[in-house]
Amino acid sequence: MALKLLKYFLFFCVFIMIFLLTKNPYLLEYKSNSIDKPEIEIFGMESYEISLAGVGSIIIAKKLERYKNYDKMYNIKALHEGKLELIDSLVADKGMLSQNILYLDKNVKYTRSDELALSANSVKYDITNKILSSNTPFELTKKSMKTYGNAFTYDMQKGIIRATKIKTVIKNGG
Repeated sequence: MALKLLKYFLFFCVFIMIFLLTKNPYLLEYKSNSIDKPEIEIFGMESYEISLAGVGSIIIAKKLERYKNYDKMYNIKALHEGKLELIDSLVADKGMLSQNILYLDKNVKYTRSDELALSANSVKYDITNKILSSNTPFELTKKSMKTYGNAFTYDMQKGIIRATKIKTVIKNGG
């Protein structure tokens, strides 16, 4: 009986081996680890820069994703009190912070307490040097003046704006 059982078992194994050899080989589905997944997700993020003089800046984002080398933010609102005693406000739909450079995309609007307003589709902000720049079309408004251009650089510490290919419209205040 045991010999008969062993014979059936060997026949079954040979049958399975022949079946597997005639079929297409099984492929392992290799998925790369290059798909970037956030290490941390924060909803309703608020960040405050506090010094002895008080709160220097506030950054609020609806969602923050922290990756290994950068951060992504969504629905960003930021307030900052600069050295010129002006309050800066910055709003954008999306942003990415990498190596002290903040890249902002979609509906970027910068306003200052002296009625200066700037809007563009994409803006880069160098946090270390406090320079706001863009290589996309922009609109700059101050009181009765509107300026349109293709690219700009704004030094926030000095209050100096440099722009290329600009067109300015000045409305009479009367």
